[in-house]
Amino acid sequence: MNKQPSCKLAIPLLLMVIAFMGVSCKKYLNEAPITSTYGREFWSSQTSVEQATLAMYGQLRSCLRSGQSHFIFGDITSGVFLPASNNSNFQVKASTSPPFNFSYVPYKEGQLQNWSRFYQLIAQCNLILQNVPQMASNLFVNEDIRKGYLGEALFMRAYAYFYIIRVWGDPVFVTQSYNDVDYGNIPPLARTKESVVLDSCIADLNRAAGYLGFGGGNPVRSVRATKGAVQALLAHMYAWKHDYANAHLSCQQLLANGGYSLEPMASYKNIWKGQSSNESIFELSMTYNPNDPNFSGQGDWAEAQFDFFAVFLKGPVVDNRKVSSWVSPKGGFVDQFMDTLRDARYKATLAPTPASGGDMAGYLLVKYANFLYQKPDTKTLPYINNSLVLFRLADIILLDAEALAYQNDLGGAKQKLALTEGRAGITAYQAPASQYDILDEVIAERGRELIGEGQWYYDLIRTETKQGWLEYVGYPSDRVTPANKGYYWPLDMAALFPQDNLLTQNPWWATHK
Repeated sequence: MNKQPSCKLAIPLLLMVIAFMGVSCKKYLNEAPITSTYGREFWSSQTSVEQATLAMYGQLRSCLRSGQSHFIFGDITSGVFLPASNNSNFQVKASTSPPFNFSYVPYKEGQLQNWSRFYQLIAQCNLILQNVPQMASNLFVNEDIRKGYLGEALFMRAYAYFYIIRVWGDPVFVTQSYNDVDYGNIPPLARTKESVVLDSCIADLNRAAGYLGFGGGNPVRSVRATKGAVQALLAHMYAWKHDYANAHLSCQQLLANGGYSLEPMASYKNIWKGQSSNESIFELSMTYNPNDPNFSGQGDWAEAQFDFFAVFLKGPVVDNRKVSSWVSPKGGFVDQFMDTLRDARYKATLAPTPASGGDMAGYLLVKYANFLYQKPDTKTLPYINNSLVLFRLADIILLDAEALAYQNDLGGAKQKLALTEGRAGITAYQAPASQYDILDEVIAERGRELIGEGQWYYDLIRTETKQGWLEYVGYPSDRVTPANKGYYWPLDMAALFPQDNLLTQNPWWATHK
């Protein structure tokens, strides 16, 4: 088992690693640290590997935080939230008939249409995977430590590819790192079918599962990849492939052996406080650290930033700093699918807000309303003191409910649903026990439980062919066919094609603007 440090990612250490990174190649296929400084002489101790690993986690945080893209990809596109009315970068139209009817056009190209930053992360993983096995065994405390680092890198590379697949579809598949000798001689690569990449990632994750231990029962470990995180990612990958038998097996591995437990409703918001909940399986630390030299400028590598979570907040929740924010509109998801009188999650994570600042009336998400201030005496320079939870137990319980329903174990699916619905204080699902109806309830419950966590849109894609939720939230039926794949984002071909002339645009966007 890898003995993993209790880890808020140490920013001074990360800054050292960033200094090592040097200049990155212009080509996204090898957009990673390729200078001789990150060459063989760097890989000289366990401390060096730890530095490279921390940089890997920091790069993931940077990837997801860029332009609030994690929440745009997973929440805005589903229509649950409408963006700030005065943000001209967003081209979103909403109406109440049909519900959530909206369309988006290409915008924020750098963050939303360019996947290069994820290839920086993948290349960082590849560096670890290629160099650590070549290091002498006496450089590590023991062999389990070495294998643990490999497990973390295998998990992170698989997570990066899965993220790319869910946002843009078929990726360019790169499993090696390039160095100075290769610069300028890297051939263009065509996109690889997502099914092929997923199979490769699943093989990597099964290998990683043998290198890592479960971290349940110790929330401190939730900021590093564990066997629990591996099983959660496997479950999601299998579900994406509609291999629900294996998705169920992965869920059961985690549920039976992970040591995780649902957070009681009385302390529900502990889930996002950072390393504070036995429900958290994998999270990115974004909590306040007064010793971080990046905080004053809120730099890209600062652990905590105000604006990433604050897109959901305005008015008295945030000392009136903002007059506009993302709002879940009145008459939308909350009113249609949440029991606002009985569902304890409504009281814990949502706050009604009147129309103001050009925003319509609706609901603010207050999951991420923990604040610390750089100047606490005057309550100025606020930082939102939360972690970004990427996998948690409720997610896996409901994914298992979906897997069971798809396999026609409707009783088992209802039992799983009752776990999260019961915690929230709402009546366990009692509708007619058809597969279609239970799957609809699973999707709705995932929306209630995971609202504002960058997840629900992928649930709609995954279940579209059977349940038709993408059309319900406003996407034209011809756009979301398996051939057109209009649920994926466009690629910024102007930026990416010159670097890879075998790259092709996603089908829907090749003929639509």
